[in-house]
Amino acid sequence: MIEAEHIYVSFKKENQTKIFGVERQQILKDVSFVIKKGECLGILGESGSGKSTLGRVICGLLKPDKGKVFLNGEPIGSRKKGEKRAVISVVFQDYTTSANPRFTVRGLISEGIRARERREKISLDREKEIDELLTLVGLSISYKNRLPHELSGGQLQRVCIARALAVNPAVILFDEAISSLDAHTQVQIMDLLKQIQERKELTYIFITHDLTSVTYLCTQVLFLYQGEVAEIRSVKTMGDVTHPYARKLLHAIFDVEAMREEPIDEEEILCAT
Repeated sequence: MIEAEHIYVSFKKENQTKIFGVERQQILKDVSFVIKKGECLGILGESGSGKSTLGRVICGLLKPDKGKVFLNGEPIGSRKKGEKRAVISVVFQDYTTSANPRFTVRGLISEGIRARERREKISLDREKEIDELLTLVGLSISYKNRLPHELSGGQLQRVCIARALAVNPAVILFDEAISSLDAHTQVQIMDLLKQIQERKELTYIFITHDLTSVTYLCTQVLFLYQGEVAEIRSVKTMGDVTHPYARKLLHAIFDVEAMREEPIDEEEILCAT
């Protein structure tokens, strides 16, 4: 469904000594991958690895120096006027800034519905659509008149997911969409995303630095290291990674889990105190 071919992205370096400096910093180098319909690809990497830059390229928000991204065989960003095509929605990490504080929940979701109406040249019952979307993401329709500051972080992120669904997308990209939430809410949101994906037959791209969420939600994982694809594996065979960076990430998470599961020696704690 999505195919990225040899993506290169660079940005002009800041604070160059020359007045008209032309030095550039390479952010992405020869990134290629394929996502099939209904799959969830996890893009995993540490801060500065180029994950969010790659997400912007996939969505068509950033044009790469070289390479192309295809959605259903058509280059992203090449849509002709009046032509209907599949779209990619985005759910961002910072739900507080991605939601206009002056808009009610009704207004936030209506943005996506209006975009769908323009694209598909149809007229929808907006109130009915909003009610159905709120129900789909596990919120009461009584939330329609609330403002963002009247919602918890988990509730507001659910509204952002409803807004992303409102445009009737084929693909949803989540850019660190649960990293700002507490652990309990993260699990709730991931369970919700699984249910929505199965019900709507959606394709997901899940950008994160958290390996645990990848193993919980994704079918494939792409390890991104310093702007390059270190390795791509199915989640089921992730333990067989060979790249040193991928192995380091796996060992780090396994060590943490081992520490959590290690039984507490109460006598040792009493002696220490």
